[in-house]
Amino acid sequence: MDFTHFIITILSGIAGTIAMTCVMYMYAAITKKYTKVIHILGSMLAGDESFRNPGKSSLIIGFLGHFGVGVIFSFAYFLLWNWGTFRINFEDSILIGAASGVVAIIIWKGYLTLHNSPPKISQANYFMALFLAHIIFGIVSVNVFQLITDNPELWYELQDQAKVLE
Repeated sequence: MDFTHFIITILSGIAGTIAMTCVMYMYAAITKKYTKVIHILGSMLAGDESFRNPGKSSLIIGFLGHFGVGVIFSFAYFLLWNWGTFRINFEDSILIGAASGVVAIIIWKGYLTLHNSPPKISQANYFMALFLAHIIFGIVSVNVFQLITDNPELWYELQDQAKVLE
């Protein structure tokens, strides 16, 4: 990965995380179910019992944690592109977003189960919002990556070119 692709991957992860966060907060506003991921994550990581009204430090921790994981997901996407697991297109962005949603639900379920003081939220609603938001994350992050770079020079494409030359 060259420096340009490194920065583009970070930017696409941030863009996807912004879109995902908006979906989670809109879901909370529409359904009146608490799905504010930065608030929930921050309060759980900081040990703040007041997840509906966490302190400033809890929100900062939640923000950094949430966006950090978003960038990690974006790097995972980059690896999957390079391995030829999926292409950088709209259809595959939906699929990778849905797969990411399933992974996120499994991780969150484990974290909520193991946490010594988990927030009292509707897990069914939280997981539904999480799944939908990850589809949006996938669409936005993949398409931002595609918009920023014309030719990502991915490993699988270089391998395909090498096979043609043989």
